[in-house]
Amino acid sequence: MIKNKILYWPGRGQSLHILEDFRKTLEANCFEIEYINVNYDEGSLTPWIWKQIAKNDSDWWIGISLGASLLYYSMKFAGKYKPSRITLINPFSSREVLSRERNFDLKSQWNFAPIDYVGEINNLDMVLSINDTKIPMYHGVKLLHNTICENKQIIFINENHTIDSGNAQKELAKVLLDNTILDRGGEYERYHYCNIYKQK
Repeated sequence: MIKNKILYWPGRGQSLHILEDFRKTLEANCFEIEYINVNYDEGSLTPWIWKQIAKNDSDWWIGISLGASLLYYSMKFAGKYKPSRITLINPFSSREVLSRERNFDLKSQWNFAPIDYVGEINNLDMVLSINDTKIPMYHGVKLLHNTICENKQIIFINENHTIDSGNAQKELAKVLLDNTILDRGGEYERYHYCNIYKQK
């Protein structure tokens, strides 16, 4: 595994304008970012044959929305190539449940439920937007509780689903880069946009 390499999973539209300041902050701190090169919702959902999963060399995976949910679901197929850290930003726990809640058709979309998989990872960051109108926060909380993890934290961010504020994105990146947060032992730390809680 390459310690300073991140595999980044964008959301459904795969727009790289979303979280651009977030990624630039990570890159400015010597992280190399590789992008998952799969077209979402095309063909069958077969992450076990995706090269970036089957032979992953990134120590840290970060995903937002659909990308975060696919990340979690795909983790079980990485085997010995599993990263040591994942960061999930506003994921859903079941696409079928979300489709009923938000009234959209799944006929042309992959129907999968990350919650069906009990994830096991060394480090998990769950980032949930307080003002998310697209995916209810409880989806992420369910995944958080479903994961076996040595170091687990939840970050509530005062933003919308795609975290449009550049300043909020930069702060989130800095919070995630501060390794002492996982070892701090305090119940929470407060920032301008982020409230961080370590789950014990």
